[in-house]
Amino acid sequence: MPVPLLALPPRMSRVSAGLSDAYKALRIAAHFGHGTLLVALRFADWNKAQRLAAIQRWARAVLATLHIKVQCSQPAPPDFAGLVVCNHLSWLDVLVLQSLIPGAFVAKREVRHWPVVGYLAHACATIFVDRASARSARAMVEDTASAIAQGYAVVVFPEGTSSDGSALGSFHANIFESAIRARCEVQLLTLHYIDSATGEAATAAHFIGDMTLAQSLKRVMASSTIEARVHLGERVVALGHTRKSLALHAHGKIRAQLLALVQAS
Repeated sequence: MPVPLLALPPRMSRVSAGLSDAYKALRIAAHFGHGTLLVALRFADWNKAQRLAAIQRWARAVLATLHIKVQCSQPAPPDFAGLVVCNHLSWLDVLVLQSLIPGAFVAKREVRHWPVVGYLAHACATIFVDRASARSARAMVEDTASAIAQGYAVVVFPEGTSSDGSALGSFHANIFESAIRARCEVQLLTLHYIDSATGEAATAAHFIGDMTLAQSLKRVMASSTIEARVHLGERVVALGHTRKSLALHAHGKIRAQLLALVQAS
């Protein structure tokens, strides 16, 4: 009598899972290869809108391969040019937000040296910053204000590091100076990952501590139930704020929404 599919012996289940993970890995490698070719061969001939549309399509394709669903509380604003502020949980955050509001990102300098990822990030107008350098921080503010003036949404994670989402770290205020200089709006976002099978926090998505990118990617590929929930919050007019008051306001709003998302999961 044949063994029912849902009662596969543990060894067969592990083999099946291993094949599935290997297939995901091959598809992810193909996506990054395709992205590298697009950057190398097409980006120079495309305008900003074409580049952003390609980035959005690519991010959605990678998320689909990883079986990560994205739910947003409301449609993302089209053609938004301003500062986008979000809590930080994982390298996946970049893919999730690029799938909704394609634009430039502010990232730590080390990302520039990640294999393949660093090349793609540089090509996608990422603004790199050395947080230990005051000069680099000033340049980051100027570059961010300039990108906003050119019509980009610039996404920042003002906590400066990723967390497990149980609490919100304090915000570095200097990045908010760019919004004041650009006289733009600040779009607040809150991100939370849940395991759709259990309704609890999707710990496989978190990129924290001494975990390497390879280790994190392996954890993500081993899961097929990660769901990213994004709350599109208010837009704050930067004019009239100091960078400190703007940072405190954004922190309070995102902290309250993060607590609501965690309690709802």
